[in-house]
Amino acid sequence: MKKILFGVLTSALMIACNNEKAEEKPAASTDATVTAASDKKTTDELLAISEGEGVKAAMNAFANRDVDGMTANYDDKVMYRWSNGDSLVGKQAVKDYYNGRLKVIDSLSFTDHVVLPVKVNNVQTPYQLAGKWVLHWAFAHVKYKTGKKINFWVHNDYHYNDAGKVDVAIQYIDMHQIREASK
Repeated sequence: MKKILFGVLTSALMIACNNEKAEEKPAASTDATVTAASDKKTTDELLAISEGEGVKAAMNAFANRDVDGMTANYDDKVMYRWSNGDSLVGKQAVKDYYNGRLKVIDSLSFTDHVVLPVKVNNVQTPYQLAGKWVLHWAFAHVKYKTGKKINFWVHNDYHYNDAGKVDVAIQYIDMHQIREASK
């Protein structure tokens, strides 16, 4: 019985060793596939920092109460979304909203800008958009006409269409503190 068990274990070990060698070959061909895929720009890319300067300029225009300057590079059909699920469609709707917001704001500034321009080539879900994105973070300092002051981080994501215009803008902020300060 011990001889049979030893024979079975030895056979299993030899088969396992043979399977490992067989598995190594597909891994090598997978590496070749990855290399070929890399040549087709399937990986995302970091862009030059200068690709994001327009976003910083737009935020500074808004801080100077220049909504036209803020939206100058927006597509007429821009989709503007917030992290709480609210959204606007169209450049004019965005301008109207922010002109209304400025009526309750006494002063506004942004500091500590962080800009990250990327090119998304590898779309993994149907909800992603390929192309140029600029991710932007800034520390907002707002004084409302109510006399209340708040400071908070704001994060914006901007997607650019083939014409070089912002066609999707997503803003991540805590609306609760803004509503409270606006009262």
